[in-house]
Amino acid sequence: MKHNPYHSSPTPRFSDSAILGGERHKEAKSAILSCMHDLCSKIALSEKDLRVVTIIQDVGSGKTHLALHMQTVEEMSAKSVISYVDFSQVSPRSKNVILSSILNGFREGDLEALRTTLIGLMMASLHDREKAKLVKKIFKHGLLAEIKGESIDDKIGLLLQKRIKIRDEDTLSEILGRNFTELEKQFIYYTLNDEVKNWVSSIESLSDMLELLTSIISLNQKLLDKVTVFEFDEFDSEGESMEFIKAIINFVLPSSMILLIMTPASYDEIRKRNTSLYDRLEKANYKIDLAGSNTFSEINDIVLEYMRTSDATGEFTLESEYDLSSKIKIIYDEFPDFRNVRSMINILYHATELAGKRDAGSIDEQALDETIKTAFPGLRIKGSIMSVPVSDFMKIRRMSNNLQELEDRVKNAVRDLVQCTEGESSLSPLDLSEDTSELFDVLYRDSQGDKVAVSVALDKEKSCKINQGITRSQFSGHVNKVLILSDRPNQFDAQKEIGLQVRNVNMDGSKLIDLIYFSSKYRDSQISDDDLKRASMLARSIELP
Repeated sequence: MKHNPYHSSPTPRFSDSAILGGERHKEAKSAILSCMHDLCSKIALSEKDLRVVTIIQDVGSGKTHLALHMQTVEEMSAKSVISYVDFSQVSPRSKNVILSSILNGFREGDLEALRTTLIGLMMASLHDREKAKLVKKIFKHGLLAEIKGESIDDKIGLLLQKRIKIRDEDTLSEILGRNFTELEKQFIYYTLNDEVKNWVSSIESLSDMLELLTSIISLNQKLLDKVTVFEFDEFDSEGESMEFIKAIINFVLPSSMILLIMTPASYDEIRKRNTSLYDRLEKANYKIDLAGSNTFSEINDIVLEYMRTSDATGEFTLESEYDLSSKIKIIYDEFPDFRNVRSMINILYHATELAGKRDAGSIDEQALDETIKTAFPGLRIKGSIMSVPVSDFMKIRRMSNNLQELEDRVKNAVRDLVQCTEGESSLSPLDLSEDTSELFDVLYRDSQGDKVAVSVALDKEKSCKINQGITRSQFSGHVNKVLILSDRPNQFDAQKEIGLQVRNVNMDGSKLIDLIYFSSKYRDSQISDDDLKRASMLARSIELP
């Protein structure tokens, strides 16, 4: 594979967040966009209008990816300025540090757009005779500068490039006039000089912090015609986080939306420690629960979306999708550790890297097997006695869709297992009466000399039919014990009618695959001493004497 569409980072990167798959995640995206459209339709600076959205689900469910993805959505970025704050990286959790994190959370492009617009206003002021004098004053542009050939436009350009600063705050205030509040003018002054962060660090009062956020929201709306969105990821009850968020909600910031991203555990902790904040979160405008985000269908669609998006040549066909989905399904079913988006993306990243090194055209079983061996050592197929490699496990699972074919392979495997553990001479021909022989698949003598009949019935109806047939037949003189191997619970148990000489043995998926894997190795003469020990354990697990 030429390109790896998956990422290896334990947390999503902004560069990967443009891709969004999964029905639940797409529904969540639609809900957030709906909230933003509703907010935009009711914008009025004279009124306070705040929207609260909560996103709750377990770790690894794609919450952070969704939050980052919203910044890449044109429909969102065209109408909003977004600040993303990861509370796990905010330390100490003081109000001042949280405020600084909010300012740092705005994307550089949005801050530059605001700064560029402000400088544009300054240039526009040159067309007004009185304001032009003030602009020249603020840049200390006098007759001497004119004689030297310096233009006021050049100095404004240097300010835009952050090569000079302006130090006349009062004159700037005059230029801005009555269209801006005093706090907005202060913010503009420090923004033009690229000194906002240093200025903000001196703000101590919570009320001043809220007024500052209001000023930023107002400027985004006045100058950029955008609402402001605050994304608070990993929100929990630590430090002053709860009081800060509660203050924002109570203050009702104008023309803005806050997204609070939490785990159920964090949300429950907030309930215990701050009931008033919990009450406000319970009344959120939108409550997005990503329940179901760890289902197979959701994870599968997300995984496939990465491949679809990166496929520029059309090589990832519907057949390719089906092939990859079948492998994902096996991993999902057999390894609980991979039943979340983050873990599945991680294993597929490593598998894609390994497949690429072998110039494989797709993620094959070998790549997945090597990935689990190298990146996840010690991970085994749950319940496997034969320690079946993941690659073989996948191949057997995928070849076992045809029930009759699977049943035939299991019958052969039982014969091989008897021959291996009891000796070739132990097998006997099915020389029973006509009405009895059709019920059994293998007949052998165990080490005690008892004749054992084995029937393989991987079907509920067949299992029931065999149990009923055994009950009606007279086989006591021909065999001493009957084993009915079935992977489905039967509706009729011959043991109840006849006694302990008839045993219904439940065959789960791991035993079936163990049998087929053993048989394959046995017929290829690849059985080791360790395999012989495991084969004996396997025989005992299905009650072969």
